[in-house]
Amino acid sequence: MKVTIDLKFFTIAIISFILAGMTITYEIDKYITFAGEDNALAFFIISSTMGILALFGSFEKISK
Repeated sequence: MKVTIDLKFFTIAIISFILAGMTITYEIDKYITFAGEDNALAFFIISSTMGILALFGSFEKISK
């Protein structure tokens, strides 16, 4: 059994986790103006969930 990483999904996962981290540290406020704290929380939840799902999808099992 060999496990490979699909770079398309892995790149999406890395970008999503960077956006989630920028949301926590308020650095994303330089680029995006949120209407309220609830919108920032929703953006964090969506970007971190997208990162987890893309990371899960980036690993492929190849059986010979």
